[in-house]
Amino acid sequence: MRSTNSKTLTARAADLLLHRVTAIAAALLCAALLYLLEGAVDHMPFVMLCVLAIATMLFLLSRRLYFSIYTALTITTLLSIASVLKYRTKGFDLHIYDVVFTGTDPKAFAFLLDGFKIYILPFAGLLMASIAMLVFIFIRDRKLSITTLKRSGLVATTVALIPVSYPLQAEEPRYFHYLGGYNASAFFISFLDLRDATFGQGNAERFANMPAAEPFAAAGECETTGPKPDLFVVLSESQTDLSRLDQYGIGQQFSERFESADGKRRKLRVETFGGGTWISNFSLMTGLSSLEFGWRAPYLTTTMEGKVHQSLATELSRCGYRTAVLMPMDHGFVNEGPFLESIGFDEILDYDRIGASEYAHRDSFYFEAARTFIEEHRRTDGRPLFLQVQTMFAHSPYSDHLADPDPQSSSESGIFELDEYVRRVAQSQRDFRWFLDQSASEATSHPAIILEFGDHQSFATRDVMTRLNPDFALYDLGSSAYLTYFTVHGIGSNVDMRPFEFDSLDIAYLGVSLTEAAGLDMSPMFSDLAALRDHCEGKMYFCQDRAAVNRHLKKRVTSNYLTIE
Repeated sequence: MRSTNSKTLTARAADLLLHRVTAIAAALLCAALLYLLEGAVDHMPFVMLCVLAIATMLFLLSRRLYFSIYTALTITTLLSIASVLKYRTKGFDLHIYDVVFTGTDPKAFAFLLDGFKIYILPFAGLLMASIAMLVFIFIRDRKLSITTLKRSGLVATTVALIPVSYPLQAEEPRYFHYLGGYNASAFFISFLDLRDATFGQGNAERFANMPAAEPFAAAGECETTGPKPDLFVVLSESQTDLSRLDQYGIGQQFSERFESADGKRRKLRVETFGGGTWISNFSLMTGLSSLEFGWRAPYLTTTMEGKVHQSLATELSRCGYRTAVLMPMDHGFVNEGPFLESIGFDEILDYDRIGASEYAHRDSFYFEAARTFIEEHRRTDGRPLFLQVQTMFAHSPYSDHLADPDPQSSSESGIFELDEYVRRVAQSQRDFRWFLDQSASEATSHPAIILEFGDHQSFATRDVMTRLNPDFALYDLGSSAYLTYFTVHGIGSNVDMRPFEFDSLDIAYLGVSLTEAAGLDMSPMFSDLAALRDHCEGKMYFCQDRAAVNRHLKKRVTSNYLTIE
């Protein structure tokens, strides 16, 4: 009796799902949901034609009408939800390269599983339930006797209509679409980027069309005659100058932090939001704006490996420095370790080498590992040292209470993620202060310059920042959403602060400014980069004199310092 009831229930479910009214209702509900996730009615013809294209392709292969419809609706909805989750945490829509690179990178995948269970587990549950439902529909749906020619015609007609509905202008850069939170259309539009990469269109053509330029003169010996201080760069993960956040008492809490040794606060313009640390680090280490590479910006550590032949590392090596990066992630995470080695870094101190046991240690762990390396270096190596220390504690997600309360403040907003983020930043700043104090205790014997910077803002402050700053917009790379900070501290060393004196400094100039501030002799390419910085008032991609930027880039290519394919 129980088996009969079960079969009856199964049969009723099949009858309901395999009915034209149900399929039409599902399509309408899906269209409404996709519109909510897209937020632009003029994009919807493109989105729904993409759904229809998937459905007709599946129908061509399976001859099952309802299975094809439901599968197309499910795929598009799941992709859109995944894009929402990515955009919320990274400020960049889902892209086909996330499948090509991140989906095939076990280190990146492990990091996502470890740090973002709050998003991944529910999504995985939804995915499994969807697969089970589609398997059920596939089994129950009968094949239709429509010829292959007719089914192929449906595919051809639908695919032919998609370009007509393309939601961007012909010359409009697709990169800015991915910054706009257009979560239903972005993934499908990104296939055009895959096409361009496959057939070599885009960057190579643009660089080739730049006016010809003479190569840089060959770099000679480093002629620095004075002392060469150790150079320490601290990447303060997900941090921005919270003293500017004048709400919930946060600004007052951080009123004495985020200042350089001269007491000034300085703004840094970055090119990513909510994530993508490696994007900021790429610009710091190469002196290049990631925006020059358009939609490829999040994937440059993979696509540009072995193609940048002059960098901050080679510049410092020329002046006798040992160069190293201490990173909280595995060597192969988003290919950052191999990329950094390809641009000239001597050593990468990764997750395994520093003895990490999780991806989000307190920053004191990374600073202590740095001190261990510094002390070993000074015992065994006579060269001056450049060391970047990447931190991690302030990284999202903020669903777990990891940070201790700030002893200097008891104010909270009542917004859990914001409060947890603020506590983590406060803890990270205390740990950074410890690192500064350790260096200060050796000022006489080991002079150093310490530069600290925030790699991008956190989504935890997005709502507050949006209320406080009318220009705050993720789709506008010139807005306050892309401003963080940097601080500079001379430890027993004189620092020329003039290279940092701009209303805001683009991160691509941070490395050359540090080199100049330390009084090091610069190669012709770095001297030209410093001159470009002054000419463009600290701006690179958005420099008013675009021809000057293109001339510098073309000279890099002509000098074989940069390979564009």
